[in-house]
Amino acid sequence: MDTQRPPKAYSYVRFSTPEQAKGHSLQRQTDAAQAWAAANGVVLDDELTFEDKGVSGFHGANRETGALGVFVERVRDGTISPGSWLLVENLDRISRQVARKAVRAIEDIVEAGVTVVDMSDGGREYNAAALDNDPVLFLMMVLRFIRANEESATKGIRVAKAHAARRQKFAGQEKLTKPYTLRLPAWIRWSTETSSYELIEERAVLLRWMFEMADEGMGAHSIAAQLNDAKEDTWGAGGWKAAYWHRSYVRKLLTNKAAIGVFVPHTVRKVEGQRTKQRIPQEPIAHRFPAAVDRELFERVNARLTTTEARGRNAKAPVRSIFAGVMKCQHCDGTVTRVNKGDHVYLVCSAAHAKAGTHPYESVPYGQAVKAFRHSLKLTLDTAPRGNDTGEIEGKIGQLKVEVDAGDERVGALLELTISDKSRAARQALQRAEQELEATQDALRKAIERRDTLTSTNVMKRLEAVEKTLTAEPMDTDVANKALRGAVRKMVMRPQEGRLDILWHHAEEPQETLFMTNRFDWDAQQID
Repeated sequence: MDTQRPPKAYSYVRFSTPEQAKGHSLQRQTDAAQAWAAANGVVLDDELTFEDKGVSGFHGANRETGALGVFVERVRDGTISPGSWLLVENLDRISRQVARKAVRAIEDIVEAGVTVVDMSDGGREYNAAALDNDPVLFLMMVLRFIRANEESATKGIRVAKAHAARRQKFAGQEKLTKPYTLRLPAWIRWSTETSSYELIEERAVLLRWMFEMADEGMGAHSIAAQLNDAKEDTWGAGGWKAAYWHRSYVRKLLTNKAAIGVFVPHTVRKVEGQRTKQRIPQEPIAHRFPAAVDRELFERVNARLTTTEARGRNAKAPVRSIFAGVMKCQHCDGTVTRVNKGDHVYLVCSAAHAKAGTHPYESVPYGQAVKAFRHSLKLTLDTAPRGNDTGEIEGKIGQLKVEVDAGDERVGALLELTISDKSRAARQALQRAEQELEATQDALRKAIERRDTLTSTNVMKRLEAVEKTLTAEPMDTDVANKALRGAVRKMVMRPQEGRLDILWHHAEEPQETLFMTNRFDWDAQQID
């Protein structure tokens, strides 16, 4: 099937920090693309959009793993035709890497037959012919990349120095006047009365009990199960509060040096060409946090923990289930995990496995579940929703844009009022208006993201990826899982009803598919 389209303009938006999403960066770049397309009589494709939100161009993540790389792939596979235009607010949206790598990023695009349009420079166009025939244009491009890279590098140095000075002050002996950080271990809090960190005593007692149980040989899973059996309230608040105690969290507590009063600050370094960041431990600070556990007890417990139990090693372990991260429990909507019981491997609700006591323990053989899902895959994909209807959400986006503009004006007016009127009422009105504006901006961002997942081309690409990876022989579990996570919000397995409910990213209602009978009928069910 030929999916190539006539040449169109495509907008590429990038900003480097999540905070910029709360401002006008996204809207400004989007408006500029629409204005350029209208002025030049070019169709701006509103179905395929390419956005790297909170992604820095300094390390090339937008090109290696982000939306910019996806754009180049769409040109190469014919979805986007040669002769099309890529609209950017400024060349540094493409890259802020060193000039050599930044030029290579432009080369990947123009060699594919696409013209890059820099809207900040009067709509200056960069394509293969122009760069080949105009050496001055090429040199101007290189100089702009050099300047962008130097700006990013200088900013990074300043930020690193500021953090280092802060850490040095915290590591000193002078009395604190304000906290170094409020992202604290769950058993420690900051006291404004004493300007120091202090223990939350009831939690410190529970933490010591965990260490004592571990010292006696009890594993993290058994400790979590006992906490759940005792209905012990989990630590956390709001969206960070877990429904029950997890083995992984208990293990994290048992290996945290803050338990003995040692604070280990970290610096964050971006990994070249990836979205991931590497946390690098700095010199430990031993006199700021209060100790909850005796050092000898801590060291004995950590000596018992094997390397395979350490979090760092498990974090890099390969994915073992194609359903990882997407399969949910029909009873509690919790994560369904893959559990190995010697000769048999099952899919089990994590809450039930941890003895949370919220519902009965049910399990399904993992191998049979994979086989059944692959067996019915063609029918599932043929009947899956395609997500073409964006009319309603487009209307909602338009309304939210109007509300954001009105909110901006209201905040501006109230800000001017508070300059002349220092009353508490004026400040409260401004605060309420800012909160309402932020909520509306957040709703607009979510609506735009929702619309993007509904576009038919993106939907078809995701469904094709699912089919390709799950029908491959041999099937790569990690690749298949990534394809499913890209297309599916969640899957609910209902073995007693012989049904699998799939909620696709691009659909509001779940797709009900025939899947299997209950686990006791596996041997009788014939699956080719």
